[in-house]
Amino acid sequence: MYKKILISSAVFAVFAGTVFWFLMQSFPRSFHQKYTDSTDLHTENINGFYLFDNINMDNFISIYGKQMHKSADNDLYNYYEVQDGLEIATTTNGGILRFSVEKSSIPTSKGINVGESITEVKKACGENYYKRTEQGLDIMGFVDKKCHQSIEFWYDQKKVLFYRLDDSRMQ
Repeated sequence: MYKKILISSAVFAVFAGTVFWFLMQSFPRSFHQKYTDSTDLHTENINGFYLFDNINMDNFISIYGKQMHKSADNDLYNYYEVQDGLEIATTTNGGILRFSVEKSSIPTSKGINVGESITEVKKACGENYYKRTEQGLDIMGFVDKKCHQSIEFWYDQKKVLFYRLDDSRMQ
């Protein structure tokens, strides 16, 4: 009788742990970032531009032009597709809060490209990451708590489909 209770308890514990693990994957980004150790992301940039730079800066305008046409209808942020495979989100005054990269020709500062394996992401970015799912895709994310930045690699079949460099306080 004791053996049956012990086995039943073990099976239940494994089942409950598995269910909790799957549920935890769908928790919001902010939850995962709170409980993940920080990774230094202060050198992350996209084509020489950093989070919190402004799209009204002369060097931004000289490369991407004056941004006049929004690429998405969003009440919180202004989204612009500044080049094929590169979309940004800004504040109303032009401060960059997000880079979304879908082109393999735009690597991270650590050399990670779209199409790269998740194993290479781990090698380049380290072991302080979280995993979650959104919109049916797996996501590996890193957060820099000091600089209020995060980078998330959205992947399928262990290959990066796109990545986002964000102000980690974005909703």
